[in-house]
Amino acid sequence: MAGINKEMIKEDLIELCVRIGDRHVGSKRNQRAAAYAAERLTSMGLTVTQPEFKCIDWEYGDIILTAGGMPFQASIGPYSLPCDIHSKFVTASSVNELESKSFSGKIAVLHGDLCQEQLAPKNFVFYNPDHHKQIISLLEQKNPLAIVAITGRNPEVAGAVYPFPLIEDGDFNIPVANLTIEEGEKLLLQEEAEMHLRIDSTRIPSTGCNVLAKKSGQIDDRLVFCAHIDTKKSTPGAIDNGGGVVILLALAGLLQDYSGKYTIELLINNGEDYYAYPGGMQYLAENIDTFDQIAAAINADGVGLKGSRTTYCSFNASDILNRIISNVFQDSSKFIERDPWYQSDHMLFAMNGRPAVALTTEDFDNAWANIAHTAKDTIDLADIDILADTAVALRELIDELNRDL
Repeated sequence: MAGINKEMIKEDLIELCVRIGDRHVGSKRNQRAAAYAAERLTSMGLTVTQPEFKCIDWEYGDIILTAGGMPFQASIGPYSLPCDIHSKFVTASSVNELESKSFSGKIAVLHGDLCQEQLAPKNFVFYNPDHHKQIISLLEQKNPLAIVAITGRNPEVAGAVYPFPLIEDGDFNIPVANLTIEEGEKLLLQEEAEMHLRIDSTRIPSTGCNVLAKKSGQIDDRLVFCAHIDTKKSTPGAIDNGGGVVILLALAGLLQDYSGKYTIELLINNGEDYYAYPGGMQYLAENIDTFDQIAAAINADGVGLKGSRTTYCSFNASDILNRIISNVFQDSSKFIERDPWYQSDHMLFAMNGRPAVALTTEDFDNAWANIAHTAKDTIDLADIDILADTAVALRELIDELNRDL
């Protein structure tokens, strides 16, 4: 087996997170990142395809929000439509209030129970609870001129962004702005006043692609290793998830002399942080008839934070697979088992009944509450040794799975 190349890991991370940086879906930088990953994988002898999907890029400028002549600090909801509105506003803090009040010709100010968590996008099929659908449906039926949502923190979905965006959905066609709890409390005191809300933004039709690399084995059954290459807008995405991508690139380098039983598939998924999950949906559609050939799927998301071991957890795993995983990750100075978490690409496989393993950082709660999805997620947070150790462990996992599974 070829040795690990830490200098190349560092170079890949610099390219993705410094020279390219923000890799939000639909952007030129996202397309550049995918092309870079494809070129690297091709250079290491893997068969590479780049299945394309339609998406939208989104650009935004300034936001102005005043009420009663008083200015408020607000943020534009991702993928929001633009607006320039002078209107009274009506508040609602519960589904009952949303049902009972009229918002025609008014701005809706949402708070309280309606704003406890980010609402699932309309067409997101993996997680879309009924109460989310009910709120979205009511908002579309009531059709306010715009929505101002008073939100707090929601790190499980929105990372460290504060205020979290209540709605992040390019299929939702009412302009949306968000306020912090502190600003919102002041706004609610102005309920009888006229509001001015101006949002400068535009949706731009675009395309993106997955990067899918294969190393043929002796049988069609395959081991899938995945990581998402996209970021939220305005973040360089080193921990979320440049580290995961460079682990796959390093693993590809360790596979150049591979001749095992299983076919190896490296899926650099595009769109994990995009409202419609286009890369995952595309992979599912193209592979739905062969999902039963996936012996195991291993996802890396959030790996590599300095001072923090790599954690692992499994889904739908047999006793044999769990034993293999535990043996490979037995060095407790580098790896530790954790409780299952559900917010990344491994769920594409787990929810379709396949064995899946999720890798992330031990300091998960801090990373998601204070770093993820923000400009703080920079390359200086990443530890090259951790990324290298994880790639080597995945290569060892391949050998163990070929021998015992």
